[in-house]
Amino acid sequence: MSSTHPYDPSDSGLLLVFAEPGKDVSLDEFQDWYNNEHVPLRTEHFPSFRSAARYTVSSTASSSASQAYTQTTWAALYTISPLSVLFSDPAYTRLRTERSKRESDVLARIGVLDRRIYRLTYDSDVDPAYASLHRARADLLPQAQSEGEREQGDARTASISNRPIKAEHAPPVVIATSVTPAEGNQEAYDEWYLGEHVEALSRVPGWRRTRRFELVDALIIGRDAARDNGDAGSVPRCLGLHEYDSPDFSSTPEFAAALNTPWRTRVMREDNSGIAQQERRVMSLYRAWDPTAALAAAVTPAQTDSSA
Repeated sequence: MSSTHPYDPSDSGLLLVFAEPGKDVSLDEFQDWYNNEHVPLRTEHFPSFRSAARYTVSSTASSSASQAYTQTTWAALYTISPLSVLFSDPAYTRLRTERSKRESDVLARIGVLDRRIYRLTYDSDVDPAYASLHRARADLLPQAQSEGEREQGDARTASISNRPIKAEHAPPVVIATSVTPAEGNQEAYDEWYLGEHVEALSRVPGWRRTRRFELVDALIIGRDAARDNGDAGSVPRCLGLHEYDSPDFSSTPEFAAALNTPWRTRVMREDNSGIAQQERRVMSLYRAWDPTAALAAAVTPAQTDSSA
């Protein structure tokens, strides 16, 4: 696997996987493989996997709607830190090169497996503008904080942003909005997003968090996918991931207001020509896992001694 876009090995990020069993893999077989083999192999052995949750995709809107990969009904989200584990950790890459017989068999028959790797570029959890909201959520505290992290503000910020997230704290609803701004419109899009959009979303009842990511690599395989990873070029470059307590957010006046501002209209343009590619998926929590390896690694010697 090689990266499509530049990234730093120390970057934090996201592993986002959309999937569709297809006509040759039963739902029971798909769920058993995913829940009892695929996810645990990652959460139980790799501290870089800071969270793990699977979602059902309840709705999709895409500028590539005619392509089968946009119609997947399952998703998996993993917070990763650092990203290098996905590309260069031999123990992890062996999960792909030395698959179990069951996994190899499922992947040979699956309809679509759409794997995307992103690097983190923004997290509202570490934005001082939302500090009062953060304090209201106990799960935002780092699981552990070394002496070095206490002394270095940047390191502490990183530890909060990439803290291990237990299953009980997985967001019930996630909106994944992906776009590629039109040529020459990236800077204007970024300025609007950070200058207005996140703040407007933070006023929506039930909003928890917004993160932004940039695509590093995409691989789309399966019997219903284009050959030779031909669908990957249609994956938008910029991802906004928004977490909510319930799907009720979408019917609130605050949410409607966030999508109807003069600044947004200037960036998107009246005919939507400000965006070259776009995709939006609404996802509801199906199941989450404790990132057991990450949680174990976060236990400091002092914590271990005090519990003895």
